[in-house]
Amino acid sequence: MPGDVLMSGDGRTLTTPVDWTDCEDKPQLAAEETAHTVKLTLTRKRHSFLSRDTVCDDRHDGLVTTTLSEPVGNRKMTDAVTGSVVIPFDASHLERPRYLPPGYAPADNVIAPGNRSDPPYTRARTPSWTTTYQRNRDKGGQAGYVSITEEPGGIPQTHGTAISLNGRPAHLQERPGGSRSATWADKGYAVTVEAGDPLMARDEFLRIAEEIHR
Repeated sequence: MPGDVLMSGDGRTLTTPVDWTDCEDKPQLAAEETAHTVKLTLTRKRHSFLSRDTVCDDRHDGLVTTTLSEPVGNRKMTDAVTGSVVIPFDASHLERPRYLPPGYAPADNVIAPGNRSDPPYTRARTPSWTTTYQRNRDKGGQAGYVSITEEPGGIPQTHGTAISLNGRPAHLQERPGGSRSATWADKGYAVTVEAGDPLMARDEFLRIAEEIHR
């Protein structure tokens, strides 16, 4: 398994970020279920017509899902290859934006705060998750993104300028090129909202952060 796992509110659908090259099909996520366990496997398939010497430089990233026959419940979830325990992030705890600028839509990949989550992905020590929204993806023009990352029990970063978002203490960082992030604590979670969009004004970013809700 390459990265964090998101579990749907009904406990049946599992999602994880993946990366692959032009030499491969998009990886597939599969689950082997028993009464007490769920074992996850990520299957990769290289194109059979390619020679072993073919250089595969172009990389892609996205999300893959699998649906279980029964909710995870109290069953132990593991990586079928390494045997390591997988603790999913419960989607019912996801923060969602009440407001996004025109043109933004849910993305089928992950752009994590602080970087663009370049593959390979790695699982966090705690079950965190990043939800990403993008503007003008693959449509030409100036693209932009907004991501919301949550980590239960995490400690919000305190770098940047201390601000207040709807009465809750937060910290704002602004970077060259229009990248901004705000971090705060909410109901036992560290929440980070980041935007990379040179067309987005500071006030608009703060509106997004203020209107995040669970």
